[in-house]
Amino acid sequence: MDNIDLYELKRLMLNSDNDYETDDYYLTLANYIANMSREMGVFPELPDLVIKKLSLTIVSYYQDIVADAGIWRAFVTMCRHLYNKPVPFYKEPEDYIDYELNGIDVSFVIWLSLESQLGFNCILSPYDSDILRLSKKVTKLFRFLYDEAPAIKNFNEIRELDLKDREQVRIIFKVSGWLFWNSYFMRPVSKYSYEPDIDEDEELSIEETLRNEERLKITFEKPTGPLALMIDEWLNLIVNNKVPTKKEQKRSVHKFYQKFINVTKGEKIKFFESYADLNSFLISEMGWGDCGEECFPQLKDFENFTIYANREKGIIIAPDVAQFIKHRDNPLYNKHDAIENAYKLLLEPGRCPVDLTRYLFENNLLPDAKYPVGENGLELIQDNWDFFARLYQCQFYRED
Repeated sequence: MDNIDLYELKRLMLNSDNDYETDDYYLTLANYIANMSREMGVFPELPDLVIKKLSLTIVSYYQDIVADAGIWRAFVTMCRHLYNKPVPFYKEPEDYIDYELNGIDVSFVIWLSLESQLGFNCILSPYDSDILRLSKKVTKLFRFLYDEAPAIKNFNEIRELDLKDREQVRIIFKVSGWLFWNSYFMRPVSKYSYEPDIDEDEELSIEETLRNEERLKITFEKPTGPLALMIDEWLNLIVNNKVPTKKEQKRSVHKFYQKFINVTKGEKIKFFESYADLNSFLISEMGWGDCGEECFPQLKDFENFTIYANREKGIIIAPDVAQFIKHRDNPLYNKHDAIENAYKLLLEPGRCPVDLTRYLFENNLLPDAKYPVGENGLELIQDNWDFFARLYQCQFYRED
């Protein structure tokens, strides 16, 4: 395997044009981990390029921890807030220390790097034996080096920004662009969600991003990272340790919600095998005759429809979903199909509206949904469905 070169390491750093005394240290460490991975025989089916990128991600995480730059700190803080644990998937050990080096953190970083490089397709379980083997080895190495590991100069200055200071606008824009497009933690989701077809060699630099209207628009208007947060939310977590809170908006009960509840005698969900059945219900029962003979004709080629009534948003129609839903009034439920494919409601962007997804999991209506590979797949999805929805759905998760 060819060595990782300095450019590959520095392109993940905030001030990538600057030379630092620590460059050689972390480049050597990245190459050591890459070669160690090959010698251990982990992930033998993966090409060298994937292993090299994995090693760079692991080292970038370590740089973050050593300097306390705040990216990993922000993620753990938000996970504590959302899930009452520091990272998804893994049981928190008694000796876990927030924002310090921890084995389960390294395991998560390895899984996220590989999952993103393999196309976000649930190909590798977080409990894969090679992930756990490599994590154990890397954690032991990092702990041995930790006391003398050098912090990158000025890396933790991100946490010293004043987000309200107008004189810092340019540096805030630069940091935002770097976090969104180039940092080890946000980059995989951003690239997958917004620039999947652009080759790495054709990507814009951070300075070019600041001059590119389309990329800037995405940076400040779209969510990113494993938790689907907006860039200002990530910055507030990093700089101010401030968890984003949902703004409560008082909305009246939607008229379609009320109509649906009246028709179904209180049920919030209803199922239809065919478009003809769906269309007939909308026209005859919901009183949508004004739409002509066909409501939503773009849905004519679909089947297995689910209607979910949301108090504030009205009704949500989702095709090709009903076969996965175990409900007393759903004759379309297919247990075998649900076991094999229900996880795709989380995996495929836009496949199932997030409000419906949330309702189904919160009411245990997708009891068969399981991770498609590895052990404990059922537990993995059922306990972490919101994280998977945030990761895989990203902008669809934040449609509001």
